[in-house]
Amino acid sequence: MQNDKSLRTPESEVTGRRILVVDDDEVTRLYLEHALVAHGYQVSVAENFDAVKSSMQRENYALVMMDLVFVDCNYSGFDILEYVRSVCTDCGIIIMTSYPCTDSAVQALRIKASDYLTKPVRKAELISTVEKVLQDKVPIIGPDKESAAAIRELALSSREMEVLQMLFKGYNYTEIAEMLDCGTSTAKTYGKRVYKKLGVQSRSEAVYEALQLKLIRR
Repeated sequence: MQNDKSLRTPESEVTGRRILVVDDDEVTRLYLEHALVAHGYQVSVAENFDAVKSSMQRENYALVMMDLVFVDCNYSGFDILEYVRSVCTDCGIIIMTSYPCTDSAVQALRIKASDYLTKPVRKAELISTVEKVLQDKVPIIGPDKESAAAIRELALSSREMEVLQMLFKGYNYTEIAEMLDCGTSTAKTYGKRVYKKLGVQSRSEAVYEALQLKLIRR
């Protein structure tokens, strides 16, 4: 009779296909888990920061797939990303968000995410990206000269930060101009610069992105 040990998959191979899915939306977790399991991956799920810490203390993962936005929480996906990278320096990390923008991508790359997917994630794109990351066809990206230059370009000036704070507080451009002692057109120009640097198209998107990046606080 064949020894049971000879029938087991080597631990290195198991770990190489073990994925942690992190998202506070149950439907998304179930969808990703089903899609990944159907392609032979071993999948665990976590709905919050505490669950991530617990999972990573118990298991070694080859890849972590995670959302950037966690509703009504005192942390963001970037906080989880920093934690994952601190305890697992060589695992792949794929971030997912419904609100993609240049600044989010740059910040994620700064703390070494492997790739970036926009929700809703299509199954074919999901599997393709996972395979590329696990096969090391997509290298972990650090703060090289190109990304560092992008970060400097995206940095908001003190006046642009003032305008962002006023947009967050609900002031219109006429009121902003009065408070800054400048013309309305100048105030709008500052607003456009803020939108461009955050990679958004509207006040609500700018405020949302600024909150996620902790540029402003409620």
